[in-house]
Amino acid sequence: MTKKTPKKDPADKKWADLQRDLDTLGKQLASLHEHTAALGDTVIANLDARYQDVMKRAMGYREATQAQLDAAHQAALQQASATQSSLTDAGAKSAEMAKDTARQVWERSEPLRQGAQEVGHGLVRAWSEIATSFGKAAEKIQTEKVAGEEGQKSH
Repeated sequence: MTKKTPKKDPADKKWADLQRDLDTLGKQLASLHEHTAALGDTVIANLDARYQDVMKRAMGYREATQAQLDAAHQAALQQASATQSSLTDAGAKSAEMAKDTARQVWERSEPLRQGAQEVGHGLVRAWSEIATSFGKAAEKIQTEKVAGEEGQKSH
């Protein structure tokens, strides 16, 4: 008997993509901490709080979706088991119905998964733009500060 490696279903792949994007976003946010002197701790703290909120919501969404899928799967298994024990022919048909029900639940949740992934991609793009803007702002502030110090020295 050989062990088969489990196939990674589309939801797990999409969740992994979203998680990777959120991790990238977290890394970008961490890199903003290098600019806290020029930008101010409050701005960075607010960005960090928003990021943590997005992470909590994403995890909550994943857990809620997984719970719904688990409940649908469990209900389908119970229905299939009860039907199979009472009528063997009807049991096979009921198991197919249970699969169809689980498949329908999966398909109905696709827009939610897609939306969550799009939100994640949008957040990564937005955070990237914010990081770039903050970096440019920090450089400008630093340049102005150096220019101001040089101007004071020459007077």
